[in-house]
Amino acid sequence: MAYYHSLRSWLEIEPENFLSVIGIIKSFQKRYENHPKFSLYLQGWCWSETHINWTHYLFYGADVTEEGLEFFKDMLSDLAKSGLNLSGYFHAQGEDGEKNYLYKMLDDQVYLQEPLSNLEVT
Repeated sequence: MAYYHSLRSWLEIEPENFLSVIGIIKSFQKRYENHPKFSLYLQGWCWSETHINWTHYLFYGADVTEEGLEFFKDMLSDLAKSGLNLSGYFHAQGEDGEKNYLYKMLDDQVYLQEPLSNLEVT
């Protein structure tokens, strides 16, 4: 049986870069539209077309397998390589609470905080 992570995150985007980031996400959705797992996982992205004040935010939420978590990390790397000055917070909590990962993106750099143990987030 597959092991799942609850993946919850947000990505902060400057207004002038919003459409570019959405384009990258949509290109992933198009590229993997026939992949049974990844096409489903890519539906976890959501955003508002209107920004409030000076920043746009993209949000992600889904329960993903280990394979899906690796896919998401690869997508974060691709987003970071875009050079669009992205920052965000990405938390993956294992289904049993034993495997927890925290990824941070600051100014297009992705950092993994060492695996966290027994982290309760409700």
